[in-house]
Amino acid sequence: MFKTILYPTDFSDNAGKSIDYLKELRNAGAAKIVLLNVIHQRVLDTLETIHKAAYFQDGRYHEDREEAELRLVQERKNKMAPIAAELEAVGYEVKIRIEKGYPFREILKVEKEEAVSAIVMGSHGRNNFVKARIGTVSEKVMRRSVAPVLLVKR
Repeated sequence: MFKTILYPTDFSDNAGKSIDYLKELRNAGAAKIVLLNVIHQRVLDTLETIHKAAYFQDGRYHEDREEAELRLVQERKNKMAPIAAELEAVGYEVKIRIEKGYPFREILKVEKEEAVSAIVMGSHGRNNFVKARIGTVSEKVMRRSVAPVLLVKR
């Protein structure tokens, strides 16, 4: 049914709930999971601003933007390692990807590049207008994705 599943995560509690669903999909024949975390463009823009303003703030050298970005990528990989280990323990082949940009665009880009069969993701439902409404990123992915999307609500 599903061979390759894309699991975008922001490391929130709600995203973590999706792991149980991923484990169940292993029993349905899924073989590979692409773990994806997107470093949001706003974070990168903030890094740029902070490093320009604080580069020599106290008279000492601070890490440059590229070093800060590499450190951020490594921190994200470290957070993904236990998730990958948990999924590998149930028999999945796991690929970790860290992308930079706007989450919904990067999710859809990875969907095409990895030729995924399904996307499993958490939904925050942050919209104040209707609490039951799905999150903005989830909604955009769901509307534009070619592959089926399984949304796990909080």
